Amino acid sequence: MKNLSRREFLEWAGAAGFSAFAASVSDAWGVQAVENPLATYPDRDWEKAYRDLWKYDSSFTFLCAPNDTHNCILNAYTRDGVVTRIGPTMKYGEATDLYGSKVSHRWDPRVCQKGLALTRRFYGDRRLRYPMVRKGFKAWVDKGFPREKDGKPPKEYFNRARDEWLRLTHEQAADMVAAALVNIATTYNGEKGQKLLLQQGYEEEIVQATKGAGTQVLKFRGGMPLLGLTRIFGMYRLANSMALLDHKLRGVKPEDALGGRGWDNYSWHTDLPPGHPMVTGQQTVEFDLHAVEHARIVVVWGMNWVTTKMPDTHWLTEARLKGTKIVVIACEYSSTSIKADDAIVVRPGTTPALALGLCNVIMREKLYDADYVRRFTDLPLLVRADNLKLLRAEEVFGTKPAALKNQTKTVGKGDKIPPPGAQTDMLVPESLREAWGDYVWWNRKTSKPEAISRDQVGKFSLMADPLLEGSVEVTLKDEKKITCRPIFDVIFEYAKHFDPKTTEEITWAPAQAIESLAREIAKVPGTTLFAVGMGPNQFFNNDNKDRTQFLLAALTGNIGKIAGNIGSYAGNYRVAMFNGVPQYINENPFDIELDGAKPARPKQYWRPESAHYYNHEDHPLKMGKTMITGKTHMPTPTKSLWFANANSILGNVKWHYNTVVNVLPKIEMIAVQEWWWSTSCEWADVVLAVDSWAELKYPDMCCSVTNPFLTVFPRTPLERPFETRGDIECLALVGKQLAKRTGDQRFADMWKFVDEKNVEVYLQRILDFSSTTKGYKFTDLEEKAKKGIPALMMTRTNPKAVGYEQVYDSRPWYTKTGRLEFYREEDEFIDAGENLPVHREPIDSTFYEPNVIVAPAHPFIKAKGPEAYGVKLDDLSNETRQGRNVVKSWAEVKKTVHPLAKDGYKFVFHTPKYRHGAHTMPIDTDMVAMLFGPFGDVYRHDKRQPFVAEGYVDIHPDDAKSLSIDDGDYVWIDSDPSDRPFRGWQKNDKDYKFARLLCRARYYPGTPRGVTRMWFNMYGATPGSVEGQESRKDGLAKNPRSGYQAMFRSGSHQSATRGWLKPTWMTDSLVRKDLFGHTINKGFLPDVHCPTGAPREAIVKITKAEPGGLDGKGLWRPAALGLRPKYERKGMKDYLSGKFVVASNPKKGGTK
Repeated sequence: MKNLSRREFLEWAGAAGFSAFAASVSDAWGVQAVENPLATYPDRDWEKAYRDLWKYDSSFTFLCAPNDTHNCILNAYTRDGVVTRIGPTMKYGEATDLYGSKVSHRWDPRVCQKGLALTRRFYGDRRLRYPMVRKGFKAWVDKGFPREKDGKPPKEYFNRARDEWLRLTHEQAADMVAAALVNIATTYNGEKGQKLLLQQGYEEEIVQATKGAGTQVLKFRGGMPLLGLTRIFGMYRLANSMALLDHKLRGVKPEDALGGRGWDNYSWHTDLPPGHPMVTGQQTVEFDLHAVEHARIVVVWGMNWVTTKMPDTHWLTEARLKGTKIVVIACEYSSTSIKADDAIVVRPGTTPALALGLCNVIMREKLYDADYVRRFTDLPLLVRADNLKLLRAEEVFGTKPAALKNQTKTVGKGDKIPPPGAQTDMLVPESLREAWGDYVWWNRKTSKPEAISRDQVGKFSLMADPLLEGSVEVTLKDEKKITCRPIFDVIFEYAKHFDPKTTEEITWAPAQAIESLAREIAKVPGTTLFAVGMGPNQFFNNDNKDRTQFLLAALTGNIGKIAGNIGSYAGNYRVAMFNGVPQYINENPFDIELDGAKPARPKQYWRPESAHYYNHEDHPLKMGKTMITGKTHMPTPTKSLWFANANSILGNVKWHYNTVVNVLPKIEMIAVQEWWWSTSCEWADVVLAVDSWAELKYPDMCCSVTNPFLTVFPRTPLERPFETRGDIECLALVGKQLAKRTGDQRFADMWKFVDEKNVEVYLQRILDFSSTTKGYKFTDLEEKAKKGIPALMMTRTNPKAVGYEQVYDSRPWYTKTGRLEFYREEDEFIDAGENLPVHREPIDSTFYEPNVIVAPAHPFIKAKGPEAYGVKLDDLSNETRQGRNVVKSWAEVKKTVHPLAKDGYKFVFHTPKYRHGAHTMPIDTDMVAMLFGPFGDVYRHDKRQPFVAEGYVDIHPDDAKSLSIDDGDYVWIDSDPSDRPFRGWQKNDKDYKFARLLCRARYYPGTPRGVTRMWFNMYGATPGSVEGQESRKDGLAKNPRSGYQAMFRSGSHQSATRGWLKPTWMTDSLVRKDLFGHTINKGFLPDVHCPTGAPREAIVKITKAEPGGLDGKGLWRPAALGLRPKYERKGMKDYLSGKFVVASNPKKGGTK
């Protein structure tokens, strides 16, 4: 056996399997087998080294809170002041609420591999050690901000991602940021500033949106601020304080001043399900994940639970053990599918069609829950056939709107509105109430129309036997007769198009599976939970995805119940869980409360904005010359960008390469707060080095949308290993510098309690004014957190179930009708052909004509087509495509092809989240990256490999074979050449070199043919990473100036994506609840009603670049060894089929 080479060992092991190898070691190596290792063991010296690894001097707790909703309090174990390992606290089972209610220890342990690997990130080579400034930016500042005649800075100062970096102190960095903010706001202030913006090519509408305030071009973003109520949400407090600067520059009164602009989060990540507020009036409906054990059926729809919710996976598997049926619907055979009773693989982007197909069975076979439909939905309400509007009671009976009393109050223009945490009733402005009116249904018993108000829902509903199918003639008060139909009938006519056979053709879901699932869900109403993930949400038709899924849930009584509900799961978004946070972010900078024992007096001066417009090159959406973006949504030019806790806003931005090439040159300062050198840092001007979670000296808190815990970031005893500051300290330092530069001490006073190391004041104010936390003392919460124990949020139920009050208290929904609304009568929806829930083909990820409304002729679908906007019908360009409303039946659609198909663009390319990353954290940590697919190699034998692991595309083996691509080969992936990887690449070889996507191909039989997949977490190539790979002897794609490490040789998954704007995301008329309280308004609201993008929308062409073998020669070794799909040797085939593999000659690797 001494002559057995490593190659022979691997070959033999691959053929025979490890069991046969272990059985032969006695003969081969002369080692005597130990029959009972517990009875005797000859040599235990090896245990000393093992046990030494686990020794520690001391321990402390910290909170690990990436954007994955888990929020785990962990134990850190230190030796000589260095964290050497991390583990769970095992104390979640000791959590209580203010009443003493407890949870079980089934919540323990709470940790995943991301948290366990954090030691590599605390001390890794890309850890920020001190603040940094780009050399060119410093020169621009030092020279007094020189500008051209049109106001633009000279280009020579803005060589981003290729420039040198200089070290700064925190005070120097803060002063530089403050100086830039003042200069930029001053430059674009007043009429002169607006003229400069127009000269630079910005559209009139967005320039006018600044109202002449230079502060309105300053953009701030705290990434997923629920993950740090003072550290991260502090960015919006800073934006509010910019009103002081506007007051100084324009000389306006405080009440007329404008702060900066604050960008959205939940919707920016495409995590907001935009159809939820369209149906319910509120941001999102969801349930705590541990509710699944109460359900009879759990439908996991486009959510890879096992991958993305690892600490909560056990609730799903335990529910199944207890008898809950698990159904997984996904566009691949996912890791969650292996936990399912039934797995349905579908075509990506066809969720609305599948939901309509299920509704078809339920409506056609009359399996729906008629009681739920009449009490809680708008489906019985009458809609006019002539103008497609809901029939109003005043039109029929001449009556004025009824007074609202069911947990609702109308408020006048001058009425004082209580703070969000003190609101209990819904607050409806009088103007809206008058505009809504009351509605009409048809009583089948009396054959007459009857009026109904939004109060009359649930147990208060007067609908005893409403007409659901058919049409009626209604006489109006002026004796005019009109034809009306119930909404149920209008939608049913459309759903008839989605019979099981047609739905199978559209979605690939078997017709039999559709019928079976529909009947099973309807069998026992109110016992099915729909856990919906970001798979279907990240397509252009996502609002219709929500509306059709809600329709399915409502028809079967599965909304608002513990065992029957619908939930959308993504990042940690629901800031309204702390609806007292305006006490902090909106504290009035002109009236600061400096007494920590007193509450603040909030007044909001900052204005929210969707970051999708920045991603869209600061352009709103037009169709021809018609502005489609609503006035309430209108962005302003982006001239300064400062963000924290967010690589996704720049480094992993949709359409990243277009953003860095065509958008960033217009932005005059980019400041980033980080503790790990991310892609965003590469493109920044100033990088502020902040504490990791292990070193926090200022406490903070957060909570989760998937579990019931109130968690605290405790102060830790760990000494800062580098020159970092807390996020909130960085904000306070800039506040001080602004005070010096403007002479206004209030800039500094905004952060008084930071200077006094008493941020508990801010946190306690939030607790005191939040509905779910009143009564908690922050000092008590922090002490418990230091012991590893969280608290419980004071929610109505545990598990939390959004909609519970609507069902069991008959509280109206936050809609015009007070009901779940499936018909949208607003003009914008009628023009879009989406007044009823429809299926649109994906805008890019389709084999057919993109963005077509799939519908037969229907009297209620009267979409405003391209020609009505002065656009040619055959114009399928990407900008036009977004507002293109074309209606075709499925029989017509299936005969069409994607416009790029003729050029070889024939693969759907989608980019889901992977279990070893939360957005882009911590996928590039070496020991985690090694787990990232089959290309991990710590030795990097192939020097082409950019890191110890690298990005790859999953492709069906038969698709790859058809392109002469072997498993492990390098491939080029190209999307629409008109604008990807960036607009103008054809004349820009310099940037195209790092932007075009080059990656490995992995054979993956789990994806359907025609569908490819790439995980969206990986760090993309930059100019510096490409330079590093070319110049370094070891070939690492590592920037020689910054140390940035890419996971691609060139490009990234974002080379194939782009930003998209959908008209129905940007309406001024949609009625929805405000973010923090119970006030109802309409139009734009960040993270509630605004654009969401569509990052999984891409059709691509794939071509072979290089062979996958070492140094580009031959076949990739695992494939050559017969260990990969389509390359299996006999031993591997026997193993996969469940047979035993027996070695006859280990030296030769033979088998019997």
